[in-house]
Amino acid sequence: MNDTQRFQVHLTGMIDILSNHLYNEKDVYIRELLQNANDALTARRNYHEDFKPYIHVSLTESGDSPPTIIFEDNGIGLTEEEVHQFLATIANSSKGEKTFGDTNSDFIGRFGIGLLSCFIVSDEIVMVSTSAKNNETIEWRGKADGTYEIRKLEGKTFTPGTKVYIRRKEKLNLPGDCFEISTLRQTLKKYGACLEPNIILAYNGFEEEINRWSHQFANKSLLHQMSSTDILAFGSEILGMDYQDYFFIENKTGRTYGIAYIVPHTIHMNAKKSNAVFLNRMFVTKESQHLLPDWALFIHCILWTDELSPIASREDFYQNDALEQVRESLGIAIKKNIIDLPDVTLSKLMHIHYLGFKALASQDDDFLSFIYPYLPMRTLNGEQSLQTILKTDETVYYTDTVDAFRQIQDIARAKQMNLINGGYTYDIYILNKLSLLLSNHQLRLIDPLEMTDTLKKLNSEEEELFVQIINEINQKMNDFKVNVELRRFEPNHLPTLFIHSHQSQEDRELERIAESSNSLFSDLLMSLQPQEPARPILYLNWNNVLIQNILTSDKTAEQLCVIVQILYIQALLLGHYPLKNNELEMMNQNLLYLLKLV
Repeated sequence: MNDTQRFQVHLTGMIDILSNHLYNEKDVYIRELLQNANDALTARRNYHEDFKPYIHVSLTESGDSPPTIIFEDNGIGLTEEEVHQFLATIANSSKGEKTFGDTNSDFIGRFGIGLLSCFIVSDEIVMVSTSAKNNETIEWRGKADGTYEIRKLEGKTFTPGTKVYIRRKEKLNLPGDCFEISTLRQTLKKYGACLEPNIILAYNGFEEEINRWSHQFANKSLLHQMSSTDILAFGSEILGMDYQDYFFIENKTGRTYGIAYIVPHTIHMNAKKSNAVFLNRMFVTKESQHLLPDWALFIHCILWTDELSPIASREDFYQNDALEQVRESLGIAIKKNIIDLPDVTLSKLMHIHYLGFKALASQDDDFLSFIYPYLPMRTLNGEQSLQTILKTDETVYYTDTVDAFRQIQDIARAKQMNLINGGYTYDIYILNKLSLLLSNHQLRLIDPLEMTDTLKKLNSEEEELFVQIINEINQKMNDFKVNVELRRFEPNHLPTLFIHSHQSQEDRELERIAESSNSLFSDLLMSLQPQEPARPILYLNWNNVLIQNILTSDKTAEQLCVIVQILYIQALLLGHYPLKNNELEMMNQNLLYLLKLV
């Protein structure tokens, strides 16, 4: 016959898990005490009692004795049976069944390990509780070694509620513990700012109400009636930043709502999100990373919810279907509010946070259709809004890379083309989409190779005059896998035009990487190249005085080749292309050659 045995729990080890592994915040015991007090008040309210709820916190110091924090509430209290059931049994909560996916709880805590967190800072927890159910008063003393004592207090009438005493450990080594009044005050404000019951802090005979002003912001109907001055001040207090603009957001269920503050400075796309979230009015986190869409970096939010499930540490939320639905719904709400912003506010917002808006516009066609006139783009005339760009010409050209823009910008300017540099983050996606969405404008992607069709060939006499020297130059340039051609083009002051296709750039980069790799990897890279790699073209401008003087001078073929090679190196450097080994060697040799001629 098999004997049924029970697991034994080592409480000291459990405390280590709580303090060093489960909770990131070391002041979590204050949150747990606030949470338990608030839930007790909720339970008494559900018990249909008419009373004025409060939470009273005091810090007492007596001579050389360690300081003591006393938490008191006038909630429902615990019976003796409930004390045995919920305080002596780890992970058994008085808030009912722990269905973690459930989003319909009025209670904050549901894991049944909250009070144990006090052992992080205290060797003994004393709790005196009077139950509203039977008016019995029970004293419970729990020790960090896993033992506890219970006794009934008789002979005196107590009102319903609970008092918890935690005395600081003699040798506590926890920086920033809450047994110092300013830290305790700050921690109570952090966790309890939006709790509905009055939170009173007492010290040295003085009392202050911690949440007198801040608790009203969690009331949705009151929130919309508050002044902008108060709302901006609240954002500054909770999020630690001064804001100038905000709007309200709410998901479709109405159970997650709050304030979206517009960040007054540019945010890096990889920056951590700063969003404070309260669950049933209790602070959960100020760094929620998953509750808003990734593109919503231009706002910091304070949100209240009662429909999400906290993880065990209650410092974040489960990433489940409920959270995904809330995130999607809040994203829709943010977009709607952006659309409704005044033009002045929207323009200011766009100036600071254009990258976040471009990220959103690249994913959402409907939003793009609204926001595109305000989006800034780089053009031949500097940065301009799309609204300004599209007013100037019916046809607007754009490149897909910064390099392609650099290659043709001079010749495009000479032809008075309206050209956008589409090589910056998100721009090519936006421009490609707009080319399909806008029926009254023609947005056209242009390849640098297309521009070569506009270059004029020399007449037959000129062609015959220079064909031999151009052929000799090309033979010399063959080692560098570049072709040289003579053309006429504007602007006249431009001596050369270097056209480098996507394929020729890829081939060049493969060769450059292969040069700095070992022989095995180098051979592997070179095997990826086509047998006939695409070649860039260096166009010499016959309209340019320098080119005319060079080609009509009495220079030898060797000297002309040296000059053209120098022009080629110049074109590479102006285009920000790293030089290959043979190009560096050629540049050095040509400089030495020129020095000998001087």
